[in-house]
Amino acid sequence: MPTTGNILVALGLAALTGGMLFFGAVMAPLVFTKLPAEAAGNFIRAAFPFYYAYIIATSALAAGGFLLRSQYGAASALFALMAVTVWLLFGWMPHLEAMRLAGDTAGFARGHRISVWINGAQLLTALALLVRNA
Repeated sequence: MPTTGNILVALGLAALTGGMLFFGAVMAPLVFTKLPAEAAGNFIRAAFPFYYAYIIATSALAAGGFLLRSQYGAASALFALMAVTVWLLFGWMPHLEAMRLAGDTAGFARGHRISVWINGAQLLTALALLVRNA
């Protein structure tokens, strides 16, 4: 019979990776192809706090499972993923928004690329943990 830790790990990692894949592969492209550019940008900016909260919550769920299984390395990886997400939400996103509002399109584009790479690294981390624990 599965233990509570196993269930939390499976649910947390599946929800984390599934949500990240859905946002990046379905939601964002759909928004930017179906809405005018200004409305799409406004919508995505409004969605990011919810997306980041989802990443934090599902990472915490999986990390709790790893802690119950005494797998501190995997839990630490998820805590780091959560910390980066908190920084993205409260530090990086306001910085990008300030650049956008100031008309710094080159800086915004560079910052956006950085955030995409960070999100990709987070997704790869989650996928690696999911595959390792499947």
